[in-house]
Formats: sequence, C-alpha cells, structure tokens
Amino acid sequence: MFRAPSQAGLPPFSLLLADLPAPPAQVARHLDLSAATLARYAATDSAPRPVMLSLFWESRWGRSAADVDASNTAATYYQRAAALERENAALRRQIERLETELAQAPTHRAANAPIWHAR
Repeated sequence: MFRAPSQAGLPPFSLLLADLPAPPAQVARHLDLSAATLARYAATDSAPRPVMLSLFWESRWGRSAADVDASNTAATYYQRAAALERENAALRRQIERLETELAQAPTHRAANAPIWHAR
C-alpha cells in the first residue's frame, strides 16, 4: 500500500545527503530549509521524517525503488495482455470452428450444439 520505507528502512541522513549530487545549499533551498538547519541535521545525522523521505526519493535508493515498481507493474501488465491475446485467439478459433460446423449442419440444430456434442 505505502511505497515509502519505514523509519527503520531509511538510510542514515548523512548517506542520503552524500548521495545527492547537489551542494548542501541547493539541497536546503530544495527542502525550503535554512543552511543552518540542514547543517544541524547533518551534525546529528538525523532529520524529521518528511525531510528524510524527501531526500530518500531523490537518492539512488528511492529512484531504484520507483524504477523497480514501474518495471514490475509494466511486466505484470505485459503478461496480462499476452494472456488476453492468447485467450482471444482461442475464442476466435472456436468461433471459426462453430461457424464452419454451422454452415455444414442442418438448419434445425442449435448454434452451440457442436460445443455440447463434442464433450
């Protein structure tokens, strides 16, 4: 349900900060924090959860989690589409067979009689 990691699953603040290619001043602006507040978080190696989550999704770990989720979702939908295509082809073959048998059968038989007599 939730995509964000638990507090225990978040890397330490120092790792998240070091993983970003931006300088601390730019990170502070991005988070709408002062440089002093960001420095204080860095000194204690902890920050409030919203800050940690913001940095997480900008880090390689967050991007990787999002990429994996997107890839798995795409693979699932691809397999579902392939299964539906196979089912559609099977139903088209069955319809073709029924139409062929119906064209050759007497007119007093039911249209679905070949299905029930085949079993």
